[in-house]
Amino acid sequence: MDNAAENSPHRLVDIFFYGLHMDAASLQTKGIVIRQPRLATIRDCKIVVRTKAILLREEGATAHGMLYQLTHAEIDVLYKDQPDYRAEAFAVDDGERIVSAISMVHIAPPLDGAVDPAYATKLRKVLEDIGLPASHLRADIQ
Repeated sequence: MDNAAENSPHRLVDIFFYGLHMDAASLQTKGIVIRQPRLATIRDCKIVVRTKAILLREEGATAHGMLYQLTHAEIDVLYKDQPDYRAEAFAVDDGERIVSAISMVHIAPPLDGAVDPAYATKLRKVLEDIGLPASHLRADIQ
């Protein structure tokens, strides 16, 4: 079998993170191997924050995040207790090229929910640490 077409447990998948999973150190504490981390964007999408970050489609918007390569088993570890997410494919710009990547999105985004200040504070720190804009966070959340 051609290795490029192999569906082994070791095959890597590009995945775009836009919430707390952008933080490599946090991923490592969950047993995730950090592979090819790079800043990335998705056009015609935006991120809103409620109890968690939510990726939504919106023409003309740009969503900023981190792109990594993970195995399917690693992705399963991150989302095993979160049945309200599903994988969707996106064209992601890593600054050098456009790649096809998945991102885990909410099945029914809780847009009417309140912002979780503790989550937003952690997210702001992650964004600042990796050098991404925090313009989608309320200014009063430190």
